Amino acid sequence: MEAQLDLHENGGTGTFYYAVDGQRQAVMDILITDTQRLVIKHTEVAENLAGQGYGKGLVKTAAHYARQKGYRILSVCPYAKNILYRNRDEYDDILV
Repeated sequence: MEAQLDLHENGGTGTFYYAVDGQRQAVMDILITDTQRLVIKHTEVAENLAGQGYGKGLVKTAAHYARQKGYRILSVCPYAKNILYRNRDEYDDILV
């Protein structure tokens, strides 16, 4: 399953998400700044999907998107920050 993106270009806010049975079950709220930063504000995964890799998938999707757009990632979300910094070898090129 591939994560989806719902981005509000005019406000710079958006959401990466996984939908299961038509419902958003894993969600990452983001902000795109004028300084080419992708800020990860919050990540949440439904309890019934916990431990199945959806949260990590959202982090990977955000990283892929940041690389495509030339953004650097700043995470204020503790979960995403933990994933990013525990795997610096994979994400160091895009971390602020």
